[in-house]
Amino acid sequence: MTRPLSRLVSLLVLALVTAVPVWAVPLKINVNPAGATIVTETGQRLPAPATVELKRRDTPYAFTIEKPGYQTETASWSTKEKVRELSVTLAPLTAEKEITIKSGPDGATVTIDGKPAGTTPLAKTATFTRENKHSPWKPLAVTVAKTDYQSESFNLAYDNPAASTVLGQLRKERVFSVDAKAGDGSAIAATLTLGDRELGTAPQKFPVVFSRPDKSKPWPTFVLTAEIPTIYQPATVTLTHDHKDIFSFTLKPVTELAVGLYAPAVEMTPTGARMVLNQATRLATLDTGERALETVGLSRLTRFLRRDQNPKAPLQALNSYAITPDGESAILSVTSQDDTGTKFFSALFLKRIEDDGGGTARLIDNNKRYFDSAPIIAPDGSGVLVFQSNRGDLSKPDIFRINFADNRVAGGVSRITNDQRYNYGPTYTDSNREVVYLSLEPNYPLAKPQLSNVKLDGALPTQFQINAEEVSHREHSKVYFTRLDESSGKRQIYSVEPDGRLETNLISDDSFLSANCLNPVASFASPTRILFVSDRDKDDQGRANNNIYVMNADGSQIQQLTANGSDDIQPAWSPTDPNVVYFLSNRGGAYNLWRLKLK
Repeated sequence: MTRPLSRLVSLLVLALVTAVPVWAVPLKINVNPAGATIVTETGQRLPAPATVELKRRDTPYAFTIEKPGYQTETASWSTKEKVRELSVTLAPLTAEKEITIKSGPDGATVTIDGKPAGTTPLAKTATFTRENKHSPWKPLAVTVAKTDYQSESFNLAYDNPAASTVLGQLRKERVFSVDAKAGDGSAIAATLTLGDRELGTAPQKFPVVFSRPDKSKPWPTFVLTAEIPTIYQPATVTLTHDHKDIFSFTLKPVTELAVGLYAPAVEMTPTGARMVLNQATRLATLDTGERALETVGLSRLTRFLRRDQNPKAPLQALNSYAITPDGESAILSVTSQDDTGTKFFSALFLKRIEDDGGGTARLIDNNKRYFDSAPIIAPDGSGVLVFQSNRGDLSKPDIFRINFADNRVAGGVSRITNDQRYNYGPTYTDSNREVVYLSLEPNYPLAKPQLSNVKLDGALPTQFQINAEEVSHREHSKVYFTRLDESSGKRQIYSVEPDGRLETNLISDDSFLSANCLNPVASFASPTRILFVSDRDKDDQGRANNNIYVMNADGSQIQQLTANGSDDIQPAWSPTDPNVVYFLSNRGGAYNLWRLKLK
């Protein structure tokens, strides 16, 4: 009985030792916040809090504590420690915080870190993150956007979760209302043009879109023009993005315009002379009246029309003229264009002076589109008409003649000058039946036109050593010409004997010496008086313009004959009435032949 009992006791002790091993040490692990996971060295994952049994050993145990959104921590514990409890606190890597975002204007779309978040004004909870517990909180990447405005992007900090921004507008659509009035306040249906786009007639409402690529760039502007072409002057206003919505134009009537004088001419180039069509424009008033005191009658003899009223019509422009010896007709040199509208030419026509509404008849054939111009008729009754033309050489002008009798041409065209020079600007005298004209060396860039003369019978020409810009020879004893005065820079009138002697400056009046004087022409009747043109006097706007004057042959007693503000040029005496003067003027808007009667 003793041995079995003893063995039983031993087995019981062994069982007790096996159930509670004396080498195991319990450890309780607490984690804040709850919901974390404890990972042991063996990879076992335990929900916190947890109690683990650890074998006694000399080295400490290591644990990993993790939770999404928190910094993962490691902890160690040794079985030799008396405290059997371990506490770990995890630092958060995300944080919820109330943010507010405002914009001007309201209603802008907000995205946070690339995700839609709502519209302004915005107040909501947002999540901030950081890399680890030692890192700062990452700011939120915010973009505020609105249609027609420039988007704005900025960072919203954890420590300052409120922001406000003003959006720069990139597009504005405005609607303007405009009307047009005359000076007396009456409404007029002016044509409206925005930039190069025609809108129609006033009054009108129209939209304008202002846009710019970004807010740092200025807003575009648009020029709005109101006009009735040829009747009312254009008026403009620059429309800006903040211009008032309703406004009005007050238009001024057209009272003047630039008119072209399309005349064949000779000009100098770096390589010498060449023949061109001078298309200089000169100011004209639409008022055709005359304010000069020395005239009692004024009438227009031709009806060339304003180009501005029909600019696409074929060109028909008067450039020079001559009055027939009987005083009944005028020979007109008219500049035209060919059917293509690219090539100019000038032809001679005949028109009866008193036939105001009648047409013109072509004087000589010009089917090859020559430049026939500057006609002048012998005052001696011989019926010889001379003019300049490029009929002999298309590249340069020469002097030609025809026989004119009973208001028609008798015979063909004869060439008077036939050399290498440019021969142009003829004038005629009945003295020795000769033509005085200008002659210019063609291939010498420094050449100046010189006075020359030639007999009508084709004898060799004579060239005077006198420089001139134009010449007029109407009487036996004098040749009148103009030349630039180098000291004043103005064109002045000179006279010289027919043989080239006794050159004299005709005008001594200081006011005319400081102005341009040109187009001299002597009267047929005795005592000789000289018509000429000068820009001495000013128009109502203080601008110099050409007017017609008359003076004695010695330059005394100068009187003004025209004062209109237009370009009055090329005066001529009537061959039958010593008190009648003809001239070209662009008054009314086109160059026409006019006649005035002196007191």
